[in-house]
Amino acid sequence: MKKRLFILIAVILAISVMSVSASYAAGKENFGTKVKNFWKNLLGYSARVTEESASIVADTTKNGVSAVTNEVKRVAEVTTEDVAKTKELITEPITGTAETTVKAAEGVISIPFEAAKEKAEVPAAEIK
Repeated sequence: MKKRLFILIAVILAISVMSVSASYAAGKENFGTKVKNFWKNLLGYSARVTEESASIVADTTKNGVSAVTNEVKRVAEVTTEDVAKTKELITEPITGTAETTVKAAEGVISIPFEAAKEKAEVPAAEIK
């Protein structure tokens, strides 16, 4: 009777140890995955912020150059005796600057939100 009880306790103990060790291993793997994902997201976020910032700077530069180009065109038109364009010579720089400022501000405000979005990673096999 004592032998059967000892074997039963040993079997129950062995099953308990195996289930606890499997549970611990699964938990440890999840912790490692969490740490890996944390660093991946942290560094990825920084890269996406830089990417979004560069995009905003490029767009702002493009809009600024466009405003200056339009102003030069208006100056040329007014100096070649197209006096009807004088009103545009005065108002276009103001509206162009305002539009550029608004677009830049909207872009700067949206940078954290755009960077926080997960970008789908393209497998290396699909890149041509």
